[in-house]
Amino acid sequence: MSDKKPTISTIAKITGLSLATVSRALAGAPSVLAPTRDKVLLVAKQLNYVRDRAAVRLKTGKTCVVAFLMNRWDANQPAFKDLLLGVSDALRDTDYHMIVLPESVEGDRLETLRYVVDRGLADAMVITHTTPQDTRVRYLMERNFAFCTHGRTRLLDDGLARDPFGHAHSFVDFANEQYAQASVEALVARGRKKLAILLPREGGTFRMHLLEGFMQACEQAKVEGVTAANLDMDGSSEHIYTWATKKAKQYDGLVVTRESPLMALMGGLGDAGLMLGRELDVVTKYSTSTPMYLRQPLLGCFEDIEMTGRTIAQRLLHQLDPTHHASPSTYLFAPPLIKEIYDYS
Repeated sequence: MSDKKPTISTIAKITGLSLATVSRALAGAPSVLAPTRDKVLLVAKQLNYVRDRAAVRLKTGKTCVVAFLMNRWDANQPAFKDLLLGVSDALRDTDYHMIVLPESVEGDRLETLRYVVDRGLADAMVITHTTPQDTRVRYLMERNFAFCTHGRTRLLDDGLARDPFGHAHSFVDFANEQYAQASVEALVARGRKKLAILLPREGGTFRMHLLEGFMQACEQAKVEGVTAANLDMDGSSEHIYTWATKKAKQYDGLVVTRESPLMALMGGLGDAGLMLGRELDVVTKYSTSTPMYLRQPLLGCFEDIEMTGRTIAQRLLHQLDPTHHASPSTYLFAPPLIKEIYDYS
């Protein structure tokens, strides 16, 4: 057996494909049909082919790196690892790999982003925790840098390509406004008339969508709906627990928008003498199996965060494909039906 290192030419000769097709298949280009890509990857695996990233960068100027900018609030979110795994898994059979960089703690949301772009450390970027007029999105658009956001903005810049909803950049998001509307409908169907939505800190488009959907649904159902006062769902467990023990008894229905504070919330409700299904009902959005083990009659809506990560990576690969010339690619996940999380049968 020859010890000569296999090359793209070796793979092209065995598969009968052109060098360009083999190169695009190895890079994970969406323009390559799945059977062709699988054929190339199988041969590459059999040959123990490893692409020389330094040579690729020298020839193409590409780093073959996707940078994931981690918002520090994500460290407290149970499903954050699933988002990372989703992105990573979608890149696995391509030339690209992912690096994770925490965003600055100093308040300048452009600091880490500039560091990556100015030094040419990546070909594309993932950013989360979007705001309506997100300066990071505007910065990347102005530099024609490939990126996809987890979350939407409300940027409408003239002269920029837009999707049918008016968004001028690629994003993947969960329809939180629909989740909030469906939560109100589920609570009203159980006879609840005094509702509160428990929101994360101000500033994010995520929060705005939740509040808009909640208030609109309450108005349509002609029930009282308010934002829970003096509560930050990004706050400490003690903060959530204290609110539940002192304030939750004002309401008979709660819409929860974060999974991580759920245990503290349930503890506070129990210590306040509030029994779920009797004094009040709670609807929560969740992305892990944690709520099932609380053994409470919670109503819930599952958000598949790993699939979200995969979809984000697929949108990036479309942008990175040199044959791709379409407008920004977006995806909005519709929430599944709200139902009881814990099955008592």
